[in-house]
Amino acid sequence: LPSDNAVCAEMFVRALAALLLLAAMANAQILGGFTEKKVDDVPSHIYDAVRAAAFEAESNKLLNVCSYHTQVVAGVNHAVTYAVSGSCTDGELARVVIYEKLGGAGLEVGEIVAIKADS
Repeated sequence: LPSDNAVCAEMFVRALAALLLLAAMANAQILGGFTEKKVDDVPSHIYDAVRAAAFEAESNKLLNVCSYHTQVVAGVNHAVTYAVSGSCTDGELARVVIYEKLGGAGLEVGEIVAIKADS
């Protein structure tokens, strides 16, 4: 017969595994790929970082956010596509990825890349 300590340890391990499974199921994002989000869901600190990067790199205003995607890594990659000029459908667009370090320990701004409006 198992000891009381062994039974308690097994129950603890099972309970911990169940909690981890529930936490994983509750998370809408899956590790690996980018997940499309609503453009209105861009967090203000990410919007501000994109805006600062756009002003620094191109001296243009951030006119319009066209798409927003996130990717869970050891932190979160925030891919923001915005209109440099014109509209999201026929204007000049750029995309930048902002890496948010795990636990909100800072942001790293990636390279701004010009893209075609239909990509």
